[in-house]
Amino acid sequence: MIELIRADQYTKMLWKNGAGFTLEIARSQGEADFDWRISMADVTTSGPFSLFPHKQRIISVLDGQGMVLHVDDLPAKTLNQGDIFAFHGESQVQSELVNGAIRDLNLIYDPAKFHARFQRVDGTEAQTFLSSADLIFIFNSGSAAEVEIEEKAFLLAAHETLKIEKNTDVTSVHFTQTQAKSCYVIELIQR
Repeated sequence: MIELIRADQYTKMLWKNGAGFTLEIARSQGEADFDWRISMADVTTSGPFSLFPHKQRIISVLDGQGMVLHVDDLPAKTLNQGDIFAFHGESQVQSELVNGAIRDLNLIYDPAKFHARFQRVDGTEAQTFLSSADLIFIFNSGSAAEVEIEEKAFLLAAHETLKIEKNTDVTSVHFTQTQAKSCYVIELIQR
């Protein structure tokens, strides 16, 4: 099954720590707590991240000048636009904005239930990959992008997401040759 999720369908919700808002793009269904969630957030001030015990987090900066993350006792990690970084949900994380507000893309998932891959696809050349993931999400962070799934074409506007639920052993995903594209591909594989 393939579903186009438009930006106006995202659910706005308060951060767990109450310091801001997130736009929830998609999440696992039927759970009081989620097994996975994909969201986008505008971060306007430096400060602590919410805690998500027993979860894994992956984050990328979509817009803005970036941020520095201080995770537990690890060396500081600078995230510029397009950089991807993974850390534990129970980690103590303090963010420091580099030069003003940013927008980020987040995946939070239960590593006991899922493997995850989070990657960026950009450029103008055609690109194809095969996936055996149970769920594939393609988030368009740039201008319009065309994606073919099993030879069916979809046009994604800025900040729209394509959700693909596995219905075959392997799914073919093809990014056509177009003007510059900037998309994220998130794959979730059940353990």
